[in-house]
Amino acid sequence: MLNLYRQIISNTLNNTIFEELPEEWIERLSPGIRNELISGFYNAGILTINMSDFNREDFYDREAKQNFEHYCENLYLYLAPIIQRCLRRMFLGFNDNLTEYKVVLFMEGREEDHMEAVKYSIEVF
Repeated sequence: MLNLYRQIISNTLNNTIFEELPEEWIERLSPGIRNELISGFYNAGILTINMSDFNREDFYDREAKQNFEHYCENLYLYLAPIIQRCLRRMFLGFNDNLTEYKVVLFMEGREEDHMEAVKYSIEVF
């Protein structure tokens, strides 16, 4: 059922992230990244973010790639409460019977960098 609302969920989640993510992270986004920072398979509870999207002034190439897990953790600490609040608010509106929902957030690099994705679990409710 959640995939029926995929576009609404994705738009709302990404808009909320762009509004609430600290400016230091927004300023690191590559110029072409405007609407979708996180993509998701909501029925499966899987979200993905590509850290290489944060490559303005070569941030990903010069800094994040060398200390990948540190920057993933740092970004996760900002994103987790935003994701949790936003999805909780939306999903409770879609389905009163939904009593438990968790997502797994995968943070990955560019495919050619051959970096292992860092995985975080976020309990929505």
